Amino acid sequence: MAQGTGFVFDDAFRRELRENAHHDGEVTFLESVLRPGMVVMEGGANRGVTAAAIAKAVGNDGQVHAFEPVPEYFAALRENVARNRLVNVSAYNLALSDHTGHVAFYRHGEGSGVTFADDADQIRVKTITIADFLRTYSVPALDFINFDCEGSELLIFREARAVLREQRPPIFCEVHRQYLELLGQSVQDVVDVLTAVGYDVQPIQVKDLNAPSDFEQCSHVYASRPGRSTNAFC
Repeated sequence: MAQGTGFVFDDAFRRELRENAHHDGEVTFLESVLRPGMVVMEGGANRGVTAAAIAKAVGNDGQVHAFEPVPEYFAALRENVARNRLVNVSAYNLALSDHTGHVAFYRHGEGSGVTFADDADQIRVKTITIADFLRTYSVPALDFINFDCEGSELLIFREARAVLREQRPPIFCEVHRQYLELLGQSVQDVVDVLTAVGYDVQPIQVKDLNAPSDFEQCSHVYASRPGRSTNAFC
């Protein structure tokens, strides 16, 4: 990846992305399923790599709501939104969660989350639920969700079951087995809660999108309405 936090999402940056199979696979997958005009929620935006790709894919008629709770990462996100002139991105210094309020976050390396780590700095961040966000910010509906929430995914989805059941936006979600296990949860729990509200859920391995995968080995899950998956990688 590029040195530092700033980037311009152009051909040069795409070449750098290809040096990181994980991020390149995420961007490739997202570009295969997104369409112009979509309203997208991104949780765990970090410095904005996938947010920029999403913004380009949905175009100026679309909208990206990008959430990043860690102040330093949020500052980098805002810098990259401005640097790339992404007028269709709204950035929020918030963590999506199962409650609206505050939570302890553990910041380590280039990541952060609700699970404790010995080498992490503990900070307190503001949280909001999906339902409260839609109501507070007058967002009528979501067309797509992209999550990298480092262990919070099951908590968020459980609280948002009513919204997901009603709106059924496709969901592309990174799954963090280690963090889920520390919370007494599993990838199968994530699959089960999404299946229970009416989704078909498929395992995805972003480092090789054309390779078969399963829920024991996948890096991500892709949830869509039954019969609606048109993605070539699924």
